[in-house]
Amino acid sequence: MSARRDYYAVLGVSKEASLEEIKKAFRGLALEFHPDRNPDDPAAEQRFREATEAYKTLSDAEQRARYDRLGPFFRPDGRPPTPEDINELVSDTLSGLFRKKRDGRGEDLKYQLSVSLEEVGSGAERTIDLRRQSPCKVCEASGADPDEGRKRCEACEGTGKAATRRVFRTDCPRCDGKGWLRVKKCKNCDGAGVREHMERLKIRIPAGVATGQKLKVRGKGNTPKGGGTPGDLFVLVNVEDHPLFRRRGADLFCDLPLLFSEAALGTDLPVPTLDGQTTIRVAPGTASGKVLRLSGRGLVRPEGGRGDLHYTVVVEVPEALNAEQRASVKALSERLGADAHPRRREYDAALRQRT
Repeated sequence: MSARRDYYAVLGVSKEASLEEIKKAFRGLALEFHPDRNPDDPAAEQRFREATEAYKTLSDAEQRARYDRLGPFFRPDGRPPTPEDINELVSDTLSGLFRKKRDGRGEDLKYQLSVSLEEVGSGAERTIDLRRQSPCKVCEASGADPDEGRKRCEACEGTGKAATRRVFRTDCPRCDGKGWLRVKKCKNCDGAGVREHMERLKIRIPAGVATGQKLKVRGKGNTPKGGGTPGDLFVLVNVEDHPLFRRRGADLFCDLPLLFSEAALGTDLPVPTLDGQTTIRVAPGTASGKVLRLSGRGLVRPEGGRGDLHYTVVVEVPEALNAEQRASVKALSERLGADAHPRRREYDAALRQRT
């Protein structure tokens, strides 16, 4: 990370933040930007490295004190700043002066949204209520009372331009280029130019979305004070556990309990899918562990197509038999004989050869 970056800004804490506040901020950033959660996202990887470097410095009392003294010329390795560091700082400072007014952008917002596996299967639209800052409609984001809150700036005679030439700016330093000065605050927004309110938004849930995936809604973050471009809204998706299905990528897996009689004789069995029920045929003699597959009945793949739905057969052995039932099972086993259990017959033969 460049020596000019503000470690406190990277972690989103104040310079007076306690060690516990620094740890908490880092944990949140590490969870959000960890490369394992953001594969093939260089920007997230860079944010993770920046947060890690900032945390290592600010969590160490000695390093933090040295950083506070040196500011933008601090280097983690302890060496003095190089000429390149100084040139880079000066260059970025100058360019920042010129683009500061153009680049005013509001804070991004985050929202956690839990969705069902059925919604993931077909895609869905959800409605959320979000608290966000938007421009004050009474003062039109100026922060001044709409009736008597402004007066003309005498320094620039209302032009917004500096009366004398300046090295880094041409805007009037008194009114910051607006051409007017505020003399009375807008009561609706208390002079901020923006006002918090609850807004109802429709969020489209794309088919195949996974836990941890972020959905970006442009322009639905906070609007900055004084006007500017609103930030974005990032919806963090959490897919709820399903009582029947397990997910592996785009494939779905479900345990299929079979009665002993159904496994032995075969059956047509109703089974669940994400969009209702269907019926599959179980062949006679089906054993536990066999996987029955419905092609294309899983989730949408990012690259196109759909995954499969897999049913793993689990033959259910009768439990808690009474005396009469035990006698019936024993009699059936005797009547079936060895020919009905070829794998057991082969096992017994191999065992006898080794003794």
